[in-house]
Amino acid sequence: MLGFVNIIKPTGVSSGYIVNKIKRITKEKVGHLGTLDPLATGVLPIAVGRATRFFDYFLQKEKKYFALAKFGIETDTLDSEGKVVSKSNIIPTLEQVEKIASSLVGKQMQMPPIFSAKSVGGVRAYEAALKNQEIELEPKEVDIYSIEVEPWVEEGVFALKIHCSSGTYVRAIVRDIAEKLDSKATTVAIIRTKSGKFDIENAVTLEEFENNVELLTKVNDVLNFPVINLTFGQAKDLFSGKEIKLNCDDGEYITYLENQEFSVVEANNGKIKNKIYLYYKDKV
Repeated sequence: MLGFVNIIKPTGVSSGYIVNKIKRITKEKVGHLGTLDPLATGVLPIAVGRATRFFDYFLQKEKKYFALAKFGIETDTLDSEGKVVSKSNIIPTLEQVEKIASSLVGKQMQMPPIFSAKSVGGVRAYEAALKNQEIELEPKEVDIYSIEVEPWVEEGVFALKIHCSSGTYVRAIVRDIAEKLDSKATTVAIIRTKSGKFDIENAVTLEEFENNVELLTKVNDVLNFPVINLTFGQAKDLFSGKEIKLNCDDGEYITYLENQEFSVVEANNGKIKNKIYLYYKDKV
């Protein structure tokens, strides 16, 4: 099995849990293309089989989130699963939150939450925090493209629609908005609605995928490489590590053999060389 599946991760389970479940369903190597906190729900793209080799193609991707920010309290984890460590009587207005949120749009250095998967010296920040070990996190440049703020039914809670770069922490955005308003806030809900080319509108549940593995999306339906159709001789040469001559522009292509995805190749000066081998069947 080879390709991608766009899973809706439920709240309360880790991204690793979903990966392990899909690994058992497909009996293949499996990896996610960007983790979600256990509290968070929404889009969790999963690569299956040799599609895991495309992880680097998804490092720089845009993401969209819907989040609920509750003002007046802050937890150690910056979400509803943590313990309250500070409180504030300052509850901002919608206009105040909108103003501060708009000031955060653009590139900036963001400090990751202490409870995060950020790795320092091979140690995850959340693992160190759970053991009460001090770890020195460094701010990271992120890009926030837009933040829309809307009122929510609960007093002191605001809904945020966030469009940002990969690596941005929603919990840190809520924390920073509160700090700029001399208040405290915690993220009590997060839904990722988009991750790169994966959108919540065409995501499926784990149960739906388990009942129909045909929901697995082919590699090129996601990556959209230009296509080269191979002969058996050309495929055999590529598989053995040889370059083959083809009249094509420089760049990356996906090759097909008998209408099946065979490999991703790189073309340079009229020659193509295998880059990522995809084919499973012993036909070359």
